[in-house]
Amino acid sequence: MHKTPTSSETNVHPHVSYNVTIKHLRAFLSLAQHRSFTRAAIALHASQPSLTMIIQQLEDIVGCSLFDRTTRNVLLTPEGEDFLPVAERLIVDFDLALENIRVTASARKGRVGIAVVHSVATRIIPRVLGGLLSEYPGLHVQLRDGNSADVRRRVRQNEVDFGFGSKDEEDTDLDFRPLFRDQMGLLARNDHPLIKSKKALKWADLNGYDFVGLTSDTATGPIIRQISHLPQSVIAPRFEVSTNTTLWALLESGIGITTAPALSIENSRNQTLRFRALNDPTAWRHVYVISRRGRTLTPMAMEIMRRVRAEVAAIASKHQLIEAGTP
Repeated sequence: MHKTPTSSETNVHPHVSYNVTIKHLRAFLSLAQHRSFTRAAIALHASQPSLTMIIQQLEDIVGCSLFDRTTRNVLLTPEGEDFLPVAERLIVDFDLALENIRVTASARKGRVGIAVVHSVATRIIPRVLGGLLSEYPGLHVQLRDGNSADVRRRVRQNEVDFGFGSKDEEDTDLDFRPLFRDQMGLLARNDHPLIKSKKALKWADLNGYDFVGLTSDTATGPIIRQISHLPQSVIAPRFEVSTNTTLWALLESGIGITTAPALSIENSRNQTLRFRALNDPTAWRHVYVISRRGRTLTPMAMEIMRRVRAEVAAIASKHQLIEAGTP
């Protein structure tokens, strides 16, 4: 007996210009569940003609009928029965993936990772975070302190959202926006002769004193090496360290002197160490907001940046050795 083809079979096209979408799958599952175009359309908040068109498109794509239409019911064909668990699994996986993204994005909005050099970590960040925590009790901040090379590396590798540190050279992966600059000076114990001296200090005055230098991966090391006619004791320091923790421990013990940027001692509670500006020549450290090019920062990250800039501006307005940068 010759079988009269169904309407969907006569409209199956071997070549179609569209692909299966989530809308197709949701329409298929709703119709399979409700077995009625009217009830399925209501559940999908769609019109019945729209649902009919979507199902027709899906059948065109797969090349066969997925439903048998009768006057009373809409039933799955054998092909539709085979496709049902596949569609269910795809929708479950898709919805789960969306939920995971929402949860991750929601958590990230309140979680900020920052890489930061020692002076900014100790002199600026505590003041900024104090106000933020009271306003945003759900805020989580991860601070990764280190030298400027550490900051750039962490930002480049996406270990943090952004960082505060110095610029070594142009980097195609990183964006540098000026934050501030501060003058280099002498840092030593308060009983050191150079600290007690009443005259203005020059770099040449450091000659003959044991010097504690910082390694080349810090911001201070390269700055000093660019100064001409430095005393030999500074060019070839007796001690060389890579962290400010070790540096300050040596100085507090009376083991040598060093040079440091002005912010490093700003508002410090340390009563043992003192800072004095050095001139002839005047040398500056430049600190930047460092971010990875192409990365979108969260509103909370941007808010922390804004408050850090405001705090820097407040400090610079009272300190002639610190100048706020232009964003």
